[in-house]
Amino acid sequence: MSLSDESTGLGRSAPHQSAGCSGRRRCLALVAIAYAGFSLAACGYRPLYGRAAAGGQVSGELSKVRIGLIANRAGHRLRNQLLDRMNPRGEPVSPAYALTVNLVETRVDLGVRRDETRTRANLTLAADFQLVDLSNNRLLFKANARRVASFNIRDADFATITAESAARRRSVEGLADEITQRVAIYLNRKSAEKR
Repeated sequence: MSLSDESTGLGRSAPHQSAGCSGRRRCLALVAIAYAGFSLAACGYRPLYGRAAAGGQVSGELSKVRIGLIANRAGHRLRNQLLDRMNPRGEPVSPAYALTVNLVETRVDLGVRRDETRTRANLTLAADFQLVDLSNNRLLFKANARRVASFNIRDADFATITAESAARRRSVEGLADEITQRVAIYLNRKSAEKR
């Protein structure tokens, strides 16, 4: 290839040409993301936990929720997860709301071999929860949530116990996320109605 070919660009290889194309694609992707962001802002979308969410009131309202004791070991874990999400700075001194949760755990063994040994199980955690306004003891919100996690039943008991514990942990974390989100959405709507 001669020097004149390099200066005119005739000697370019395909990778250099595709780099320009990916730059254009990247620009188009950024424009599309920006357009989507502006569209969401125009339709009244507000982040639930951010500063823009109802003037930052939702996280403040969540911190006013007193979370009652929940029976059993899984209930204890669920309460701790809810406290981490709703009251990260500690339990409220003067709560405005009370959240009560009733948790039921069931295990169903599945996957039966010919010798009638079980190889798989489903662990189901079902939570009925309600939010009460403590100023007048009025029921504000009542709902339920459910999580199912599967795990293998091994020949070694320790492996089975470990797998069941991991399934329980996943279910508890999922329930805590869902309950927190649903209570936050309710409190967000309630604060929006007041304005």
